[in-house]
Amino acid sequence: MLVAVAVFIASALLLIKSSEWVVTESIRASRLFGISTFTIGFIIISISTSLPELSVAVFSTLEGAPSLSIGNLFGANLTDLTLILGLCAIFGGQLFLKKRDLEDLIELLFVVSLVTLLILYNPQPSLITGTVLLALFGLLMVRLYKKGRIPRELFDGAHEKKGIALGKLFSGLILLLVAAHFLVDSALEISQVLNLSPTLFGATAVALSTTLPELTVELRAIRKKDYALALGDLFGSAVTNITLVLGILMLGNIKIQQVDIAPLLGLFPFLFLTIFVLWYLLSKKQMLDRSHGIILVAIYIIYILEEYEFFAFLK
Repeated sequence: MLVAVAVFIASALLLIKSSEWVVTESIRASRLFGISTFTIGFIIISISTSLPELSVAVFSTLEGAPSLSIGNLFGANLTDLTLILGLCAIFGGQLFLKKRDLEDLIELLFVVSLVTLLILYNPQPSLITGTVLLALFGLLMVRLYKKGRIPRELFDGAHEKKGIALGKLFSGLILLLVAAHFLVDSALEISQVLNLSPTLFGATAVALSTTLPELTVELRAIRKKDYALALGDLFGSAVTNITLVLGILMLGNIKIQQVDIAPLLGLFPFLFLTIFVLWYLLSKKQMLDRSHGIILVAIYIIYILEEYEFFAFLK
């Protein structure tokens, strides 16, 4: 048990550092290729910061435990939209966005809600579900392209610099995959020893580990007052998790009859509450401030206490 905990902590730290490396090199590479700020946040960085979840999905599938990844994906989304976004609002003060970006974020909230309802209704991995999720992710990317957020002509940077940036990015990805492999193995062992559902453990401890890269990116962006990059990454990561990563997970586990989502039944109400709160704040207030951040963090804390039966313990 102690060895498994030590491996889990070491793997989580390596996952965080390698994710930061990947994010940094993704930004450098994307700028060399001439990609806009919002696109960097929504596509490049959100996909980069979702790589831990994707790695966990791949290795949990290989270990025959997709429930760990299912819990991680939904837990990561709740953590992103409550704890991470809340801390950003608390430390960054008022987060303002252009009207056009606000409309895009509200649309993304709708996508997260829709897919969550789909999985809640039919959690069984299937070719149709996986294909629909991947197609939805593709449609979102095409829509961004058509709206002009992705330049049609790449910036003519130095090929040598591009090669170096891509080489560093590839090295970071290798470290990230290694960390994810050991993280999954140790997480499964810990959950078995503690008699915890892999789904629940994935939705809490593993989700917290895989969302820390987002916190790093967001705080850096907020210090520079680049709110489009910060919120674009957070909401983009949530959509990437629930479409691209979950779609791949579904296709990789078609032979499994059913994925146990019972431990997530306590998470879904908090996720829908968070989406409703954010929808109200973004559509009515058109900003997030410190008081809103405190509300979001409070939702996360109450969720954790509820999941680990703290309130039942008090009774």
